[in-house]
Amino acid sequence: MALFFVWSYAVKMRGGYLRFQAQYLRRIRLPDPKTIPKALAKSIKAAFRKRDFATLDALALEAYSLAELPHFDFVDTRR
Repeated sequence: MALFFVWSYAVKMRGGYLRFQAQYLRRIRLPDPKTIPKALAKSIKAAFRKRDFATLDALALEAYSLAELPHFDFVDTRR
């Protein structure tokens, strides 16, 4: 989700890389923590600790109440 927010606002560099700057990161909006079920929050924490990005992506969609993200092109440097 965060990458999608940054992709939406950031300058796209040559080769599909995103330019991460504070002005773009400040525009990321998080769901209200009170609206996230405790079981979901616990799953997010566990996936984060394991650095399981595929699971984190799926859990983030659930936290934002989305079925999927629109397609967007970027170079995934998380792996």
